Amino acid sequence: MNLAIKVPNDLKDKILSFPLLHILQKELSKELKEDEVLKIHLISTKKGIDVLNLLPFDAYYHPIANEDSKNLFTMHRACSNFRMVDIDKFITTTDTFTDATIGKNIGAKESIGFKIGKNSWVLNKTIPPSLEGQHFSDKLYALAKTVLDSVPEIPLVKSRELSTLYADYLENPYFVLNLNLVKGEIELEWIDLISLFENKTIVLMCSELDINFQNPELLDFIKQLPKNNEYKSYVYDSNIEFAKLVSHSVCFITHDSPLMHISSYCRAHTFLINKKENLQKTGPIHFAGEVRNFSLNDPTFKSGPKPNYSRIFDEIYEFVDQRTKVEEEEL
Repeated sequence: MNLAIKVPNDLKDKILSFPLLHILQKELSKELKEDEVLKIHLISTKKGIDVLNLLPFDAYYHPIANEDSKNLFTMHRACSNFRMVDIDKFITTTDTFTDATIGKNIGAKESIGFKIGKNSWVLNKTIPPSLEGQHFSDKLYALAKTVLDSVPEIPLVKSRELSTLYADYLENPYFVLNLNLVKGEIELEWIDLISLFENKTIVLMCSELDINFQNPELLDFIKQLPKNNEYKSYVYDSNIEFAKLVSHSVCFITHDSPLMHISSYCRAHTFLINKKENLQKTGPIHFAGEVRNFSLNDPTFKSGPKPNYSRIFDEIYEFVDQRTKVEEEEL
């Protein structure tokens, strides 16, 4: 069987489509006849396509440029370059008519997607759009019902096993802190958290910075920190390398939503300093890694007009300190 899927464009939405991809691969593999092979083709915009390599099964990846999604003609041109033949089923996870036409462009025997706007003109099977307040992963998971004879409950999913960036991560456990910017500068409030620790290994990154400025800015920031810890700077330029980093860490601390989703999918314990994310609709609820959500809109985390970071920092410190003590005792 040859299955083609157009995954969402947004990085976070790509990751939230993983429960659907997991269940299709698992259940369709069970339904194969003795001489059949399941080939999965994943179609994605180039930006963030590397995150698909975290999936724990083999697939063919077909990148499209952002400009290819502009209209029917550019999408047709992009599809003509795909190396895929005899596609049995095509599924689009997006709402756009342009993506819905991919099935026709690649000659899929059956095209599946959401019944929105003109999509029914080019789709053989459709399902209603999501219900108000429905979680994004659940919305996409409903597409499985159009392909599978029986659809199990949505599972907890996790990434493939990943190698580590640091060979000594067991002897020297580390946690990862993704610094954020305030008016273009790294927020100095983080120094209060870092100052709580002694003799710890702390990996610092700042995904908000341009890649060319990350390392020099981080090195300048490290100069302001207490000398009784070991600090490493990490340049974020690959979702796969980032996944390797956090999957073997004690925990990951961030303001950034997509990186929180990657971290949770890779089974890392994650602390989210949450400015605006509605986790009931887009949280990593179907991923194996635990996420501790600190909503800055929660009045219990506010002290006047500013967030009360001290309470958040105390919880992070207690977790890291306890986890590193346990790991040190086990060595």
